[in-house]
Amino acid sequence: MQVDLLADEYEGTGKSHRHQRIQGGLARKARGCDLAFEAHIVARIEGELPGGGKDSVEVQVASMAPFLVMKAMALEDRLKEKDAWDIYYCLKNYPGGLDAVAAEFRPLAEHGLVKEGLEKIAEHFASDEHVGPRFVADFEELTDPDERAIRQRDAYERASYLLNKLGVR
Repeated sequence: MQVDLLADEYEGTGKSHRHQRIQGGLARKARGCDLAFEAHIVARIEGELPGGGKDSVEVQVASMAPFLVMKAMALEDRLKEKDAWDIYYCLKNYPGGLDAVAAEFRPLAEHGLVKEGLEKIAEHFASDEHVGPRFVADFEELTDPDERAIRQRDAYERASYLLNKLGVR
């Protein structure tokens, strides 16, 4: 399993550096990552070790709002299909639905990075023909025009619903 380590963009090395040295390793500096340290959840991971024996560990991971903000920043910076699809996947599958996603954002609503991230989602998912929904269909390799149109519309409507609930649109 590959694990990517992320660091906030403000501490340690200057803005011109892409990585931050942490405990002998390198962590990629990511815009919006600061939020993951402020708003996180504790997840329990259980499994079998490679040499045998079961074990578990609790780790802190970004809650949904910081994750979506970081994905929005990544989508803006590198325009990769996977980032748009990750946003869509979360909006489609989050337990409790879009209202629960909106509830995750409310305590952070006035945070500058949250506002920036939501604006980037609004920009890239502004219609079913914008890059966000198109990237979702591209990532899923949908070739049937009707399937593409349905998926793009779904991606747009989910993002639009969330943004409207949060007063971004």
